[in-house]
Amino acid sequence: MCLFAALGLLAPRLVLLLIWFLNAGFVLSPFSGFALPNPVIPVLGLIFFPTTTLGYCWATASFGGLSTFSGLLIVAIGVVIDLGLIGNGRGLAKR
Repeated sequence: MCLFAALGLLAPRLVLLLIWFLNAGFVLSPFSGFALPNPVIPVLGLIFFPTTTLGYCWATASFGGLSTFSGLLIVAIGVVIDLGLIGNGRGLAKR
């Protein structure tokens, strides 16, 4: 059971790192308009919300960002997945 939890936490981070190494523009271009330097937000996303960061990059590349319903839905699903992964670990630790 612990192995599945570890894989669930590591898989989105590994996918994001792999995409970043293979196609840096896919990960860096959605965050180019923010006030922070370009790689800071994707690194924070990699640490705290990897599925949301992947969803935001995909929504920006495919659907034009959060301005469309499809893009917003993808990012919302990423947030739910990330919060679910974080929440399940805390719930198991209390038992």
